[in-house]
Amino acid sequence: MRLKKIIIILFSLLFLTSLFNKVYADDFRAQYQVEYFLNESENYLNTKVKFNIKITNLRSDIYVSRFSIAFPNTFTITNLKAFDDKGEITPKLEKGQFATKIDMAFTEPNVGKDSQNNFYLEFNQDNLFKINGNVWEVILPTMEKKEDGIYNIIVHLPPGTDKKISIAKPKPTAISGNSILWNNPATKTVYAVFGSEQLYRISLTYNLNNENIYPVYTEVAFPPDTLYQKIYVENIKPKPNKVYLDEDDNFIGRYYLKPKEKTNINFQAVIAVEAKPRPEYRQYTKDSFQWQKKYLLSQQKFWQLEKISNIDFLKNLSTPKDIYKFVVNTLSYNFDRAGSNNYKRVGAEIALANPKDAVCTEFTDLFITLAREKGIYSREIEGYAYSSDMRFRPLSLSSDVLHAWPEYYDLKDSLWIPIDPTWENTSGIDYFNSFDLNHIVFVIHGKKSDYPVPAGMYKIEDSKDISLIPTADLPKEKINLTGCFINLPQKINDSSKYIAKFEIANQGNVYIYNQKFTLKANQLKFDQENYDLPILAPFEKKEIQFSFYALNKNKLINDEIKIFYQNNELSSVSIKIIPRLIQYLTYFSLGIFSFGLLILILRLKLKSLKKI
Repeated sequence: MRLKKIIIILFSLLFLTSLFNKVYADDFRAQYQVEYFLNESENYLNTKVKFNIKITNLRSDIYVSRFSIAFPNTFTITNLKAFDDKGEITPKLEKGQFATKIDMAFTEPNVGKDSQNNFYLEFNQDNLFKINGNVWEVILPTMEKKEDGIYNIIVHLPPGTDKKISIAKPKPTAISGNSILWNNPATKTVYAVFGSEQLYRISLTYNLNNENIYPVYTEVAFPPDTLYQKIYVENIKPKPNKVYLDEDDNFIGRYYLKPKEKTNINFQAVIAVEAKPRPEYRQYTKDSFQWQKKYLLSQQKFWQLEKISNIDFLKNLSTPKDIYKFVVNTLSYNFDRAGSNNYKRVGAEIALANPKDAVCTEFTDLFITLAREKGIYSREIEGYAYSSDMRFRPLSLSSDVLHAWPEYYDLKDSLWIPIDPTWENTSGIDYFNSFDLNHIVFVIHGKKSDYPVPAGMYKIEDSKDISLIPTADLPKEKINLTGCFINLPQKINDSSKYIAKFEIANQGNVYIYNQKFTLKANQLKFDQENYDLPILAPFEKKEIQFSFYALNKNKLINDEIKIFYQNNELSSVSIKIIPRLIQYLTYFSLGIFSFGLLILILRLKLKSLKKI
């Protein structure tokens, strides 16, 4: 007696059925191939999707006659067509509360052991691959991997496109031309980014208020350059009184506020987020870590376990990945708390005591705390994470939906590695082995866990202070350096050594790195002619001290001191070299003249007294 079986596949981002293994594993073997054909038109992506489902009967008394597949209602399916081996068939659509089910029946199914039947499904979907500024991004749902089956995903990029896959979770099995293959992916989703650089146009408002009756200096943190992020500053209004980089390389602007003064600072920029470490920043990262590491293992507010009595679990954690997996599996994201206006950061200890009540700061604080306990250098990043779906990639630091994530330092490669245990917990996407292009850094917390304060937190009222949108327009890099001399005498003698300073100011729109400056003069000798400047932020100034003396003796000479940058003259100052002998004679002559003048004045005074 032949029994008929109906197979239902739930195809969803949230869950994948294991019905086959429980009921039908001994009855048939299913092989799946899903192909996505991308078509780009007028900055719009449409995807043609093809399913090929091959079902092999493993028993002679049972065969498959019907097949159903369900998609979430968020899938916008159009132009649906279905086929079997005999030709086109008419599928039956049934729309439920959360999913749309497509039911198909074989026209004349093949029966018998080892016989095969195929279903072919074709449709268009216009909201699967997303164009976000300069990149394409996709999250593809997957089937549960079958031990005896085959499941392939193939993405075909449009012919002639310059987009290349830069981030993939998991890694593709193979890439051939414009086609990318994943063979039996074990993850719940396949996440991919096409394009190596994402651009964001950003506008930030900092609301400053001096409540004191005396003037104060206050500081704000602008988004900095990092290993994976480049800033193109378009405008800072008003300009800071001073700009500098702090010990964690935060981009700090200092402002002078009068008593009771209120003011708004507006920062506008384009931010480029890179898939790979920026070459110009790598050496600076390595060098700056050498003095940062003195505090990157210390306990801080929110990063301590003093009240936790049982820390035996730490024995099993030895690597960053061990700690990351522990945090992901221990904490659970609380969406209700994330959306509350009464959000308050609680730190690692309370996070461990209340693992079901965590948001992004608890995931981050716990990772950093455990990492530092195990001697792994780590720090916190607070910023903005661009998310198209809050269910899978939530944001939760303020009304401006900020986000927090940790970084650890890879001693082997001398790199900071960003990770996001929060988003892996909520989405199931791997955020340890590779990152994404959606995280924008506002501040870096290594020395202190809560300072500086990120943009979006400088509030007087419940205002919306962050505007960020993806863009495809790459700004032009403007390099504009100026130089000047400080405390440089216009006249010197030929026997003394002098100390002065020169100042380099970055008036351009980007950071500069690893630049060399040279002092030149014809008749002067410098203790050091060449100077290296590792980094200089936009509007930042650096003073460099130098010493010099005259080369030739006993000659009256006019000379110039010049500052050169890449063979371009930045500044020059005239200087007169006066021989010491002439100086002595000059001083002697002046002395004699002064003495004679004094005698003359005294004589005139005496004559005046005699007349009286």
